[in-house]
Amino acid sequence: MKKQLCLFVVAALTLASCSSDSENGSDTILPTIVSYKYSDSPGDNDLSTITYNGNKIVTAGYTANDKEVYTYTGDVISKIEDFAEEGNISSINELTYESGKLKTDVLTEIASDRTYISKRVYTYNTNGTISFVNYSVDPTTKVETKSSEGVLIYTNGNLTKKTEVFDSYSYTKTYEYDAKNNPFKNILGFNLLIDHETSASLNNVTKLTTVYTRGEEITTNIFNSVYEYDAKGYPTKQTQTDDSDSDEITEYTY
Repeated sequence: MKKQLCLFVVAALTLASCSSDSENGSDTILPTIVSYKYSDSPGDNDLSTITYNGNKIVTAGYTANDKEVYTYTGDVISKIEDFAEEGNISSINELTYESGKLKTDVLTEIASDRTYISKRVYTYNTNGTISFVNYSVDPTTKVETKSSEGVLIYTNGNLTKKTEVFDSYSYTKTYEYDAKNNPFKNILGFNLLIDHETSASLNNVTKLTTVYTRGEEITTNIFNSVYEYDAKGYPTKQTQTDDSDSDEITEYTY
């Protein structure tokens, strides 16, 4: 969703081979309400109500009446439309797959005065890593211009490292996890959405370290998360703290 599911932009190779709760009869464990609270900006607090058709996600609606609508082709998510509170489409993600893995993700962002299009193309390497290249796309001519490239590394179904390089800077994200269930793991097709990074990982991130490099300038940001869990090992509350000690609290209802 906006705060959690669409973090643009998991492991199709590793997750596809991992067991899921659907194999032990728990595939109905799905988050239906997700609330977001921010200690330093309470005006941004939000509530997401999620609807499903079986274990296929249909919509995620928010407090301000904006929403995301998901479209499936078979058992994979092929389109995500984001509607603003006025009812207008503000963005569209169109997803294509090859051999059961996400191949391209085209994001169209619709502003009042112009349209922005970006495209990401994935390559699944023999060493188990996933490379990607980002392009900006001219909405009129459809000419593609490379904007960045990077590599994703997965371990045991979790995104553990992401590196992306731009013309003037680069960054590396390193993730650490618990051994509990990610709240979104039972949503059909979600394990293939590597654009969504940790929302589609198997477990929950306990620490995220991001290192930005611009010339000789290096900046490091660290986020730590502490969870409360239900009896089945799904998080009911996540408290995330950054270097400034501001808290972001996410609560899940299933």
